[in-house]
Amino acid sequence: MNESEREAILDRVTSQSATVGASVPDAVTIDGAEVDLSEFIVETRAIETVPPALDRKVSSVKTTLRAERERRMNRLRGEREGDGGTDATDGPLDRETAETLADEIVGIDRALNALDTIRHPDFADEHRSATLDGHERWLAFVDAVQ
Repeated sequence: MNESEREAILDRVTSQSATVGASVPDAVTIDGAEVDLSEFIVETRAIETVPPALDRKVSSVKTTLRAERERRMNRLRGEREGDGGTDATDGPLDRETAETLADEIVGIDRALNALDTIRHPDFADEHRSATLDGHERWLAFVDAVQ
């Protein structure tokens, strides 16, 4: 694959509309382990609001996906992880491998977009809940003093 082909694929992946029409991949392989990404997103989005324990897991998944996306982008750019140099262990990319990497990156971007739009309790709900908790603590304190 020549440099102009590589640049065209990179432009496609980094364009604002790259995820339009793209679907979340059923699974993504991260460090040799296959993760059932589509099922995780469907189950998480079905919840009315994300509880704190699940929110930590969602944040962890997003961090992992961002790191995996960056690894694949580096491979597509022909860079070695961390130093920006050529990665001799992977060898040159052929067009088919580059297209596969591009599709995987777009799928990861789509998954990240889906995870970013999961409903969280809004500030008003959190404030109302905190206020009620505070009033309940004060009432318990007053009852204990009497």
